[in-house]
Amino acid sequence: MNDIFSRISAEYSGLGRADKKIADLILTDVDQVLQNSISGLAELAGVSPSSITRFSRQFSAGGFKDLKLLIAQAKSAQSPHLHKSVQALTEGEISGGQLEALYLKQIVGALNSTFGRLRAEALADAISAIKAAQRISVSGVAVSGLIAREMAMRLVRLGLSGSYISDDHFRRIAASFLGPDDVAICISHSGRSREVLEVGDIARGAGARVIGLTAPHTPLAHMSDIVLEISIYEEIDIYTPSISQFAYHYIIGLIVFHIGQSSDLDRDELLAKIKFGLSGGQGVSSSQ
Repeated sequence: MNDIFSRISAEYSGLGRADKKIADLILTDVDQVLQNSISGLAELAGVSPSSITRFSRQFSAGGFKDLKLLIAQAKSAQSPHLHKSVQALTEGEISGGQLEALYLKQIVGALNSTFGRLRAEALADAISAIKAAQRISVSGVAVSGLIAREMAMRLVRLGLSGSYISDDHFRRIAASFLGPDDVAICISHSGRSREVLEVGDIARGAGARVIGLTAPHTPLAHMSDIVLEISIYEEIDIYTPSISQFAYHYIIGLIVFHIGQSSDLDRDELLAKIKFGLSGGQGVSSSQ
């Protein structure tokens, strides 16, 4: 991930003395950097304010304010610099229970990160759009496809018209049938999955609203009408446990919980219909 911490670390050896002091402070005490003004940071680093300005322009286009924004985003997204890999654990640490503790820490960090960047307005807009939609198409591929399927099923349990299609060909066809009264929920951790972007593009062209569950500043985020930001650093090793899925389940759970608790939902009637469906339709002949 090309975040600000990784960039500073990669260029560290070529920095001057003053710049290294600033880099050391950024890489070791993020909170101090975010809390201080340019003069306060200069005092902490033992450099001049002009050195901070020069450093900021070197690593960001907009100066000190932009640099702080990049640092905040990288911290929130669990930058690789701040992320301890489970692959780095020794056999002794694993046998001593460090793997369980580290994995739990990563999950908690992912949830905290997602909660921290969650915009209440975007969540409320997504819930309103979903509740008002005639049809709700949920799309995702690979691991995101599993998450999309679960979301569609949970929406169905609320009596909503949620659907998930795994076949790429029919997924595009279904998106073309959507209209202004419908919603397309597109899920992609990278925000660049071709199949998901195609569905979003087709759905928008048909007049449907697109809700994107993805990282900010991605192609999917840019094409979405409503974006629920999820930006979690994920190790790419296939044997490394996924942590981003917990963040997605948290967002989906919030949506479902809010809809399920809304005053305009007749929960007793809904539960009765679910029980009737699960019973295999038993009792339908009694009214005939």
